[in-house]
Amino acid sequence: MIVRFVLPRTGVARFKQALDAYSLRQRVVAQNIANVQTPGYRRKEVSFEDSLKRAFVQRLQLAPVENPPRSIPIGMPTRQVPRVVEVKDDYSNGVNNVDMEKEMTKMVETNLAYSMMTKFLKGRFENLHEAITGRIK
Repeated sequence: MIVRFVLPRTGVARFKQALDAYSLRQRVVAQNIANVQTPGYRRKEVSFEDSLKRAFVQRLQLAPVENPPRSIPIGMPTRQVPRVVEVKDDYSNGVNNVDMEKEMTKMVETNLAYSMMTKFLKGRFENLHEAITGRIK
């Protein structure tokens, strides 16, 4: 019962989606840095913040516990898929369009965002633990 009705309403699935997206962005930035001297390589980016914001802001009414067996539960998280897009800009380092400073900045930003999201998720699990056990740490 907890897995079916309580956990989908905790937001944990959305945190997982955010962590997966930040992990993908880190891999794409690392790929860009690795190809900084590859002739003709086009820099790539991961786009997901807009859909992530909508997923966190979206507040749906919770479904009643007595759902018919084939009903669609309201409040279940929908999968927000990050997109990897090739960037076509005017920047050129003489070999391709990878700006090393920009990529290093993006890597640090992504690392900080990932760390922040893990702290939020840790707090969410601590809240769930306190609610289940009835003990506050």
